[in-house]
Amino acid sequence: MSAIRQTAAALQTAPAGAKAAKPAKTMSIGVVLERLRAEFPDVTVSKIRFLESEGLITPQRTASGYRRFTEEDVERLRYILVTQRDNYLPLKVIREQLEAMDSGHVTALLSAASSDAEPMISPENFRAPVATHLTATDVAEQAQAPQEAIDEYISLGLIAPDAAGLFTADDVRTATTALSLAEFGFDARHLKTLRTAAARQADMINQVAEPVAKSGKVTAKQKAEEIGQQMSALVVSLHASLVKNELRRQLGN
Repeated sequence: MSAIRQTAAALQTAPAGAKAAKPAKTMSIGVVLERLRAEFPDVTVSKIRFLESEGLITPQRTASGYRRFTEEDVERLRYILVTQRDNYLPLKVIREQLEAMDSGHVTALLSAASSDAEPMISPENFRAPVATHLTATDVAEQAQAPQEAIDEYISLGLIAPDAAGLFTADDVRTATTALSLAEFGFDARHLKTLRTAAARQADMINQVAEPVAKSGKVTAKQKAEEIGQQMSALVVSLHASLVKNELRRQLGN
């Protein structure tokens, strides 16, 4: 049974009248984070608050306004996080699935959530890189690339240092990939074309995400990041499919 199926099943095993018969035990948001972080290390208080603001979870509130979560709330959160991670579905679709579950349409929910289709690219690939503070020399060493190649990638804009002149692990991966393409004959002109295409795609995504980030809402930045990650995964996956299909056509397959 997949992780999504297991979580979905757990969400609907409790009897409908269980809460009325006996008040469910509740826990603080801190305890919820501890429960979830083993499986989802990137989950934060802001993330949980954001999901609440989107109406996907509805924790109880104390008289002082503190959030209190039940075991069912934790399973609901787990379902959302698993679905985002494994199926990269937008929150709108996840909300529809949860509503279907709440209304008893479990068969349709499980069918949609446990699809065998695997995305080419996951939104997880577009999370901000862990700060690794690498110098250009470090990048060259880790990518096993000549220093002059790294200097060229910097001049082409394939990788760029931060304000302190340092790089991240993502820059190492970019350099490694560019170096591999060079073995197939990709030169600076080809790499620059790819860089320009990436900038155009990023601009399209930013046109959607930036207004959300500037909306003034407390969760605006979180929502913009979610949208950016999901759209990036979709755009890159679509681009990969189009390249594959076009290459197949050109090769006559």
